[in-house]
Amino acid sequence: MRRLLYHGLTSAGSRAVQHARSIATSRVPSGHVQHAHDVQRSPGLNGTTGAEHKLQTNVSTVTRVAATTMPSSWGPLRVVAFRSKLGDIVALISGLGDGWRVPVRVHDACLTGEAFDSLKCDCGLQLRLALKVQTKRQLGLVIYMPQEGRGIGLANKIKAYSLQEELGLDTVDANLALGLPAEMRDYSAVPHILKDLGVRSTLLMTNNPFKVEQLRLAGVSVEGTLPAVVSPLAEATSQYLETKRRRMGHLLPEAGAPRRSPAAARPWGLDGPAANLLSDLRDDVRGHRGDRPFTLLSFAASLDGFIGGVCSRPDGSAERHPVPLSGEAAALLTQHLRGTVDAILVGVGTVQADDPRLDVRVADAGPSPRPVVLDSHLRLPLGCRLLTHHAAGGRPPVLVLCTEEAEAARADALRAAGAIVLRCRAESHGRVCLSAAWARLAEVGVRSVMVEGGAEVIGGLLADVPNGLVDRLVVTQAGVVLGDGVRWTAPGGARLGRASSFTLGEDAIFAWQLRAPTV
Repeated sequence: MRRLLYHGLTSAGSRAVQHARSIATSRVPSGHVQHAHDVQRSPGLNGTTGAEHKLQTNVSTVTRVAATTMPSSWGPLRVVAFRSKLGDIVALISGLGDGWRVPVRVHDACLTGEAFDSLKCDCGLQLRLALKVQTKRQLGLVIYMPQEGRGIGLANKIKAYSLQEELGLDTVDANLALGLPAEMRDYSAVPHILKDLGVRSTLLMTNNPFKVEQLRLAGVSVEGTLPAVVSPLAEATSQYLETKRRRMGHLLPEAGAPRRSPAAARPWGLDGPAANLLSDLRDDVRGHRGDRPFTLLSFAASLDGFIGGVCSRPDGSAERHPVPLSGEAAALLTQHLRGTVDAILVGVGTVQADDPRLDVRVADAGPSPRPVVLDSHLRLPLGCRLLTHHAAGGRPPVLVLCTEEAEAARADALRAAGAIVLRCRAESHGRVCLSAAWARLAEVGVRSVMVEGGAEVIGGLLADVPNGLVDRLVVTQAGVVLGDGVRWTAPGGARLGRASSFTLGEDAIFAWQLRAPTV
């Protein structure tokens, strides 16, 4: 991988660097320009060779110093401070889930970009993007490393800026002109920090193959990457991003590449009314205000009103079983609907019958939402896939909503399996009160939720239209007749108003806006 990075330095470029180096050296008294004997040089990163970069091991010990919860404009962040020979390192934690496939941004300090809003880099933009994404999902952490200027320090970075301004050098050649390596960051502290926090594998939020390689060499389990591409704010930012792409191997779009048109930005495989429905829904989710989560109720039903099948047990009793209803296009729409919300909720009966994963399995549909199970008496199976399956892209642990009277030992067992148990007030019939459950979801930061079933949950949510909890209802009418099964029902007398409808593949989609958007 390193053989691909820091390339493109021609003989003419080498002469320019040598000339700039002589100028930089002549301007500063001896000993003030840091050459190779002043700063430890990363082997093989002098911009002129393709030698393999060896992992630095400057950090031999990492010590946890303190931890606290910090209020921020992004929401509360758990902050853990560490001390190392490299300097003080801070971990900003939005959530760690079960420790597997945790989105992690290893971010190197950039005072100019983060505090002074410099347009010469995208560092501040990437940091804000990581915090925005992680806090929204309540999953992920940022490890903030004291490595200004790719490790050369703040003063040397300003020297490099000076050469870029006066001699037209890019960020790589400016470092070389100062006698400094193009890259000298040290990530040997990161695996110690991840181990301390209980993170077992990561999804790195980066565009930089060098960072991925070095963290793997350090012993970090990297299962994949999440892009951290931001839009440049000025021509200076665009030039810097192009240097990172061309000289440093970052996975970025080429400068001058045409922006995607609105049509091209539509979800893959969906257009027309389906794409419009998704766009409207995203606007509603982003604009939602209030003391409860935005709620989308979405499910598929057969022509005769069934949402699942039943079969007979040997003892004559009925057993529920899943039945595929939606066609391929409608199933794709469901994936994109899931990707628009923070959480996805089903009743415990659906988990017992279907053992769903409730994740997003389409690349461009968005992250997998947080699973929520409405389980009044804690009957959730400990071996269900919601507790054992690691979703692509990672996601927070399952929330289980139960009554205040639910068995304590069962709650402890679910917590040991990785779930978070939230107790709620019960209705007179002994089931969780839905309004109390929605209030608990809001308390833990869920701002939007998609409900997919089962029949009792659907009926309960539609019991008080239009003053209930549901903001939007999307029903897929499948071209299937089951004859028998699990039927969805709602109290009689409710009028949903006028539906928007369209055909999608083999199915018909009906959509209602049950509550006016709250802004």
